Amino acid sequence: MFHPLVFDNIRVVLEGAVYDRDFEGAITITNRSDVMDMATFHRQFQIEFKLADQHDHAAAVRAEMQLRTQLADIAAEQLEQPLTDHIGCTICIHFYLQMENYRDVPAEAKEITSILNDIWGQRPYITQKVSATLEEHRIDWPPKQITNQVTLDFHRKIDEGNIDDLNELIDHTVQSLQKLQLYMVQQAKR
Repeated sequence: MFHPLVFDNIRVVLEGAVYDRDFEGAITITNRSDVMDMATFHRQFQIEFKLADQHDHAAAVRAEMQLRTQLADIAAEQLEQPLTDHIGCTICIHFYLQMENYRDVPAEAKEITSILNDIWGQRPYITQKVSATLEEHRIDWPPKQITNQVTLDFHRKIDEGNIDDLNELIDHTVQSLQKLQLYMVQQAKR
């Protein structure tokens, strides 16, 4: 009989809890994927959502929760051998924001970090990747829109002992979406 991996157990609970928020009307799920990469033999599940009251998809701040496990964790669990220090998977959260003024990127990035640190208690490591799309035949500078991918990385593995923490993690993610969406609306009015 198939024995589910730690990854599978956490994925089912995480996905169910996010769908519960969608059914409650707090968020709208916009994308999900469950991938097994046969080249590197890792698993990845990601689920993306936005606040339910954000009808303009382009202006909405989106959150993506990403769960991953690697070959060493899968093999150690299946073989019941200590191939890694701690069997589990990693979780990180990405936020996607559309910024409109490239001159304000440093100040906005600092404010975004401050907003998230207030919510998360400076626990996850926060990085921001700012990019713009430039078309081959029409290079506009400065760009009209800049995408900011904000990543929260906890730099540790989780296992079934952390399942009860997933609801709090989702609550913090929804609260972050609310604060970031409010911040982006205020920035657009400037």
